[in-house]
Order: sequence, then C-alpha cells, then structure tokens
Amino acid sequence: MTAETVDRRELTDQAGPAPKCPWVLLNYDTSRFPFAYFLQRDVYKVPDLGKLHQYVIAHYRKHGVSRDLNSEDNLTLRELMQVLTPESNFFKLYHDFMLRVLVRWVGASLSYSETPKMRVHLPQTPSVSSSHHDIIVTKRIDQVNFWLPFNTVDDTATLWLESDYGACDYHPVRVEYGQVLIFDGGYLGHGTKFNTTETTRTSLDMRFSYKGSSTRADGVRLMNRIVDIAQEFQTEQVIESEVS
Repeated sequence: MTAETVDRRELTDQAGPAPKCPWVLLNYDTSRFPFAYFLQRDVYKVPDLGKLHQYVIAHYRKHGVSRDLNSEDNLTLRELMQVLTPESNFFKLYHDFMLRVLVRWVGASLSYSETPKMRVHLPQTPSVSSSHHDIIVTKRIDQVNFWLPFNTVDDTATLWLESDYGACDYHPVRVEYGQVLIFDGGYLGHGTKFNTTETTRTSLDMRFSYKGSSTRADGVRLMNRIVDIAQEFQTEQVIESEVS
C-alpha cells in the first residue's frame, strides 16, 4: 500500500460515517433544460459540442495555422463560457434548474455556486484536473459535488472516480447528456485523464450544501437524500416499463 493510499484512507477515517453510496446519476429533461442548445447557439456557433475540436481545427486552418490542440485551447474555449453574464440565457437556465430541479429533489433550501466552473477538454489534450479530494482545498465537510456535461462523455473524456473511499481504483463514469453526476467529492477521489477519445467534453461543475450547514453529518444527510431520489427514479422507470 502506498503512502498516498494510506493518507487517503486516513482522510476518510477522519470524516466518520459515510453516505450509503458515494455517487449517483440522475436524469433530467433536456427539452426543458437545453443547456447544450444555448451554448451551441450563443457561444460556439456550432451544431455539435462533442465535435467542437473539429470546428476549432478548421478555424485554425482557415487562417493558415496548422498545429496540435493543447491545454491553452481548452482554457480559451472555457473562458468563452465562463464570461457569460448572469443575464445570459444559459445562466438563467442554470439557476432555473437549481431552483426547479435540484431544490425539489432535495426538498430543502440549498446553498450552491452562483457561477459554476465551466470546463472544456479537447481530444489529445492533457488532464484538466488530476486525481484529488476537494476537502484538502475547500475544507468544506458539508458539501456535495455536482457535475453536468453538455454532451455525452465516456472513457478518458469523462470524470474518473474511485469505487469507494480510499480505494484508488479509478474508473470512468459514462454520463449521458441529460444526466447529472452527484458525488461526495470532498472525500471520494476523482479527476480526469489525458483525453484519448475523439470527443470534446464541455461541462460545468459546482458544489452545493444545505443552507446553513456546517458539519460532515449535514453532508452525509444531503448525499443520502440524493441517493434515495436516484433509487426512487429507478423504481419509477421499472414500473413504467412493466406497464408499457
């Protein structure tokens, strides 16, 4: 066992009781919350965010530039989303989603990031964020992570998570457009890899908590509520399929 593994297990032990499940996927209606549509129309002017790299390469060639894409391209493209104003269609939709979907899922008032982190990860470019635990930086033991891609991602284009706290057995989580990944990112190791796929990932991530919360127990209770909601959704889907 490596020193890194020991440190991570100690970190988890210090946290105390853990949620019943460290991560879940929840579905939402993209026709009601068309995040990709607004980014395609208002920001990048392209029909497919997953192929954003192709349009970037074509743009460079049009201007006589021939080179490989790199991390600077990720940052430049990311900034185009990050500078959107609170009055933009995209951020109006984001806040509407938080209030009409996330708050209703949880059934309580929440504190969440007014301006989430926007990400772009082009094919054949390095990791955007190596494996880490948010608690080391944030010190917020009550928060839960929210990760929403604007196009379907898998393999090295998606986020990699541990199967359990301190396991260090990172694996990719396939996330469809129309799904949000919610996980205990303070204590569950997560990160990204060198993108070897032919898919560009565009996504947002943020953290949220119960309003007024401050303890690890609050964070565990919140994550457990999300897990319960995911299980309820699965049950409803099974019932619907049996009826049909």
